[in-house]
Amino acid sequence: MPSIVQRLLVGVLMLMVCSKALGQGQSCVNPAGQPGKCIPFRECQPLLAIYNKQFTTPEESTFLRNSLCGAVERKPLVCCPGGTSAQQPKQKTTVLPQAPQCGYQLTDRLFGGQATELFEFPWTALIEYQKPGGVYDFHCGGSLIHARYVLTAAHCVQGLPRGWKVNRVRLGEWDTRTEVDCQDGNCASAPVDLDIESIVSHRDYVARDAHENDIALVRFKRDVAFSDTIRPICLPLANPARSRNLVGLSNYAAGWGRTETASASPVKLKVALTVQDLAACSRKYQNTNTPPLKQSQLCAGGLAGKDTCSGDSGGPLMSQQAGTWYLYGVVSFGPNKCGTAGYPGVYTNVVSFLDWIQDNVQ
Repeated sequence: MPSIVQRLLVGVLMLMVCSKALGQGQSCVNPAGQPGKCIPFRECQPLLAIYNKQFTTPEESTFLRNSLCGAVERKPLVCCPGGTSAQQPKQKTTVLPQAPQCGYQLTDRLFGGQATELFEFPWTALIEYQKPGGVYDFHCGGSLIHARYVLTAAHCVQGLPRGWKVNRVRLGEWDTRTEVDCQDGNCASAPVDLDIESIVSHRDYVARDAHENDIALVRFKRDVAFSDTIRPICLPLANPARSRNLVGLSNYAAGWGRTETASASPVKLKVALTVQDLAACSRKYQNTNTPPLKQSQLCAGGLAGKDTCSGDSGGPLMSQQAGTWYLYGVVSFGPNKCGTAGYPGVYTNVVSFLDWIQDNVQ
């Protein structure tokens, strides 16, 4: 079987025939929409990391092939995000996974109903709490962004009710009623419960009223192994994902929170929510004596019966672009009655905290 490099050379020949090849050092945009430079494959650290893995997924192989941009002396050139070479010092952004190592799932079946498919949104997490009387329960969500970290809301990990303690994080869950989840003859691996090493909340988190800076990182005691049901979501670290205007666009939220008929759902749910203009949303909430919202917040939803709710806090608001899912919001707060018409839910704007996340992920 031909090696990846041999297959890349075949792709280079096709590029040259099509007259689409670039020269070394020219600017380019990779398949994930990230700007970069056309440099030798062996000098591109992010792509070398994929190539050197013991097992390369079909998605990763396709990403490598589609990253081709030219050749020098029959050696492939690739569009390397940021023009990062193996000889250059490691940038802090490379600590977090980037496409295609994040943001993809085994299913693209996004139906109109509320229930998710078994393998949808494999980055969703559940935060377990120890409560008085030896009771353990899930009350918040989160998003896996790294083999060691879940991103959640600050209000999920501080200012807790008396006697409550954050206990563990569960990944790979779909139906909390079953030890092994199955759907339509397909079964997933058992979920994984991870012990917590440390928790970092934003130091400027303000719990009162508008929940400004409502964001936190939970670090596990060990790396988690990725699988069909446990994979990280991408953060919008680079343009065009980072600068995308989401207003008017449909995003998805997912979690196990309150529904119309129950205090919590045993099966992971999803809901499509349109991102709303922040100023208009802020005026709505001022009617409830909430201080003006900040640019570090997002609003989404506002239709009757379609909203995130109690138990979804800390969970993701996400958008798919060019086949990759990106995390844009963290569930923060909403109207007293979930799904109240005209009152969108409020989310922490992840783009506003990318530097904070990178500074706190070790």
